[in-house]
Amino acid sequence: MIKPDEAIDIIIENTSLSDIQTKNILDCMDFVLAEDIYSSEDLPSFDKSAMDGYAIKINDEKEFEIIGTIKAGDYYNDELQSGKTLKIMTGAAFPNGADSVIQIEKVDVKDNKLIIHDEVEKGLNVIKKGSQIKSNDLVLKKGTVIRPYEIGLLASLGYDKLKVYGSPDVSLLITGDELVDINEKLENGKIRNSNGYSLFGLVKRSGANPLSMNIVKDNKDILKQSIIDAFEKSDIVITSGGASVGDYDFVEDVLEEIGADVKFRKIKIKPGKPLVFAKYNEKLFFGLPGNPLSSINVFEQFVQAAISKMIGKSTEYDYIDLIAGEDFKDKKGRTTYFYVNIKKHKDKYYAYKSGGQSSNSLKTISNSNGLIVIPEKVENVKMGEFIKGRFLI
Repeated sequence: MIKPDEAIDIIIENTSLSDIQTKNILDCMDFVLAEDIYSSEDLPSFDKSAMDGYAIKINDEKEFEIIGTIKAGDYYNDELQSGKTLKIMTGAAFPNGADSVIQIEKVDVKDNKLIIHDEVEKGLNVIKKGSQIKSNDLVLKKGTVIRPYEIGLLASLGYDKLKVYGSPDVSLLITGDELVDINEKLENGKIRNSNGYSLFGLVKRSGANPLSMNIVKDNKDILKQSIIDAFEKSDIVITSGGASVGDYDFVEDVLEEIGADVKFRKIKIKPGKPLVFAKYNEKLFFGLPGNPLSSINVFEQFVQAAISKMIGKSTEYDYIDLIAGEDFKDKKGRTTYFYVNIKKHKDKYYAYKSGGQSSNSLKTISNSNGLIVIPEKVENVKMGEFIKGRFLI
């Protein structure tokens, strides 16, 4: 068995960035920029009013003649003369000759005259050209994750297409004679295929494309052909079950027969010790354990790192210091991922048990909003002690 940090290093070392794709900006949500973005223009591209009011040139006068209105989208071609004013709407182009906008609420209007009572600061309520972004400024760095906010920013600068890292295609092969699909009759000795659905959701949320989710019988020849077929159409092949040492666990045998390069077979973690990681024709293979909680945990700790590397995202989670809200018992020897509920109290975060940690317990993880990591040399964590943890995505 190897340590989890070693496993992550091996996975990252053997994972390459996906090919760069050019996409319409509306199709780039959650993708990662594969280029630096520079502005080709100022933002805003003209001086404009920050609010509804009156554009004036400050002088000693307290009364101004109102000579017109500028609404958003209009442009005043002439020079505004001293003693004159234009009513102006929020976002409208600021007229030449003026230097300030006084709010509607701070003036009186009588007989087409604007009457000012208070002193007005020069430049008040004017958004200057290029005050947000200047031409040739670096707007977004390569590696930025595209969110709705970045989409809006880039749209304001006239970008309709972006270069981003593509999403890997993933095939899911769920092994086991005991499995039936969720809409099939549940007979004695059979269980529903929960792993396929959990992993499909995890793959999709990770930023990859789940192509298929097939149940494969415990037959070596069938599994071999299924894996070969999956590699032909996928960048990553994931199996669930069949990666241990039972009589019907054929994953390692199949990988050897097809000539895959197996990098490791077991990790010193709990839950999820049996994890096979291999490369085949520059594509990745992950053989996950069959127990539901183990399968999910191994995906989140290791498969997620590979997908993140491929799509240009950070491969590390943000861990924080938590306080144990109760005792957590564990055995030394393996790093343990303990699914918990994290609660905030007086600016501190506390971890509490959310259920039994059996590798079969989907209910526990469903009840959880986070996890803690108990190092392999630690046997027990006492209430009040600090422990590393994170919120679940």
